[in-house]
Amino acid sequence: MGILHHQSLRLLWLTLAVGVGGAVLLLVTSPLLPITWDEGDSFRRACQIFDGQWEFTTTGEGHPAGYAIVIAAGWRVADGWLPPLTAVRFGPMMLFACAAAAMFYRLARDHSIPAGLGGVIAMVFLPRMFAHAHVAAGDGPLTACWIMTWAAFAPARRGWKGALLWGVLLGLTLSMKATGWLAPAPFVVWTILYRDRAAARAVALGIPVAVAVFLLMNPPLWPQPIGGLARFFALNIGRAETGLNLATQFLGHMYNLDHPLPWYNAFFWTAVTVPIGVLAFAGLGGLFTARHAADRSADVLIVLNWGILLVVRAFPGVPVHDGVRLFLPSFAFLAAMAGVGVHETWQWTSMRWPKGWRHCVLTSGVFLFVSAVCLLNLGLYAPQWLSYYNVTVGGLPGAIAIGMEPTYWWDSLDRDSLAWLHAHTEENEKIRFASPSPDNMQLLSRWGFLRRGWHSSQPGRYRWYVLQHRPSAWQPCDRRLLENATPAYRNTLLGAPLLSVYDYRDFERCEATASDTMP
Repeated sequence: MGILHHQSLRLLWLTLAVGVGGAVLLLVTSPLLPITWDEGDSFRRACQIFDGQWEFTTTGEGHPAGYAIVIAAGWRVADGWLPPLTAVRFGPMMLFACAAAAMFYRLARDHSIPAGLGGVIAMVFLPRMFAHAHVAAGDGPLTACWIMTWAAFAPARRGWKGALLWGVLLGLTLSMKATGWLAPAPFVVWTILYRDRAAARAVALGIPVAVAVFLLMNPPLWPQPIGGLARFFALNIGRAETGLNLATQFLGHMYNLDHPLPWYNAFFWTAVTVPIGVLAFAGLGGLFTARHAADRSADVLIVLNWGILLVVRAFPGVPVHDGVRLFLPSFAFLAAMAGVGVHETWQWTSMRWPKGWRHCVLTSGVFLFVSAVCLLNLGLYAPQWLSYYNVTVGGLPGAIAIGMEPTYWWDSLDRDSLAWLHAHTEENEKIRFASPSPDNMQLLSRWGFLRRGWHSSQPGRYRWYVLQHRPSAWQPCDRRLLENATPAYRNTLLGAPLLSVYDYRDFERCEATASDTMP
């Protein structure tokens, strides 16, 4: 009894250390990541909550309010003692740190401490996940809540209190983004596959609790819950009708809701945007799970949570934009499966050399190698972690060569880009940005990151035209500019351009050419 108590205490302390370490890591690195596309809009909506305005659920694109509540609560806590952008991100970052702790605890409890460490390293240090863990938008909080829901399912089968907690966490997942409404499916399927009565009781109690939590967190539904839910689903299923038919470039071709992506798109994106080491360990964990599915029910649940979004992503009519963002939670569960692969490696070396130094050297070497590779990726791509591609396609330059989009987020408008613009733009001149986020521009100006005018209503003449290298957002004039003009400045990553600055006169000439060629 004493040994078990000591092991439980050690696990709890290690879990706390993982959570605190994750929180500190995200806080320290937040200033490196420039403001990204959705953050200005998300922060504006979150601030409106304090005035009793809820631009969610039944309006706009139908986003639920949960992620904005997290942003608003975090900002209220952190404003004044953290830099402004970090304060806006405080809530999502702390939630993600909790998810890292939950993943560690679940994998360590089900398998081993190496499994927990391996899973957390794979998730947090995956470059695109590392970036989304900072971003004040819906995808990081959705991923965090989904991970915590999975971690809470085992205790949910042991009694009504655990089932109630699982239902609350599932309700938070539903409330972060419409994608979260897919989260109950893996647990229901798992319960049916294993004919688990305890799980059936937990699901039967937890799902109604989750719906109640969703209703509670979305005040626009309160006057008409049934009609409001119908409107919510209509907005999220019928995106083309809302005017949000955004395109993406995939393997050299443009796709949107009218021209769906190939069914394998999510599998391909996974193969080229996840580090090779993580893929290898996840494959190892998946192989052992498949071979012993009857005895590895906990690992089958990981696979089901990983696969649900990839399967749905293959359906026609699913929104296609922004690369991996719309199925981001699948990467977290892939990392959890990598943790299982680390555990199997640990077990194999323990059996091969039960008392020898080789076991310690080999397993420590594996950890150090995987960690070093992950850190190397983060260092090479900083701060544009959202542009990461692995070596199977030759990194970012190779991905561009095969027709993938290099960037989506305006995170290339970083300190170096802004410093160049400020140094080469007079105070009576201003800068025009191609398809910017107005909310982001206003925040950049308010916080002092952007110290020149940018809006047409502001005084001064335009000096520069700033273009993000996102092909799906380029207008015909942008393409002519790229083909015929030489940029005055380029922000590159591994030699690949992410942002180009052109003399505004070159842009005007391209516009004039377009006018002359119009019928």
